[in-house]
Amino acid sequence: MPCLLSVHLLPATLDPERLPGCVAVMIDVLRASTTITHALAAGCDHVVPCREIQEARDLAARVSPTSPLLAGERGGTRIPGFDLGNSPVSFTPTAVKNREIVFTTTNGTAALVACAAADLVLIGAFSNLSAIVDTLSELHKPIHLVCAGTNGTVTAEDCLCAGGIGLALRNRDQFDTHADDAARMTIEMYQRHGTDPATLLEELRNSHGGRNLEQLGFDSDIESAAQQDQLTVVPVFDSTDGTIRAMQPQATRMQ
Repeated sequence: MPCLLSVHLLPATLDPERLPGCVAVMIDVLRASTTITHALAAGCDHVVPCREIQEARDLAARVSPTSPLLAGERGGTRIPGFDLGNSPVSFTPTAVKNREIVFTTTNGTAALVACAAADLVLIGAFSNLSAIVDTLSELHKPIHLVCAGTNGTVTAEDCLCAGGIGLALRNRDQFDTHADDAARMTIEMYQRHGTDPATLLEELRNSHGGRNLEQLGFDSDIESAAQQDQLTVVPVFDSTDGTIRAMQPQATRMQ
């Protein structure tokens, strides 16, 4: 029997009571999801997401075998005193390999908290779209795709990514993508604007988040976020210890 796919255009529309027994995928294309995926692909040990700046500073200052890197943004720009901002292109092996990263962003880290009650929380972007789809197909559990949005506003880039994941799952005939209106809407949106790489990039540039980034001089981040299937890593958020790590093969088997 097909499993239900649900899409939530903002974290506020997600009822946590629906999450037990399900898989949640947090989507913040511009830029937290993309950056976290790049960081893990570049060999960072793990990422610790924080909602507040001071929380991140306190965690990074604790006694640790290796000094954690502080990364994050507010209003799109790097927080003063932090090692890195939220630009995926900055998270290179030279910068982050084998390091712990304490990470705080305006929207993505808050969206992760909203997903915490799910049995498994993944982080999806265009960069790892096929890897996410492959993992969800193997798990075969009800799915909630949770778009982070921007400051409580629905954003096109997250909806497009949710639609791309939904379309790929629909094509595998394992999931019911018709019962949820938001799932149908985002899939149709992706079919119109996401299948052609040039059109997708233009849509990301024209989105609310994209316009903000262009004004701040981060067009290279938009280009990076629009590259579909650039990476194969699947980030997993463990709400028990508050870390994000790359999924290991055995982790795809839920009890």
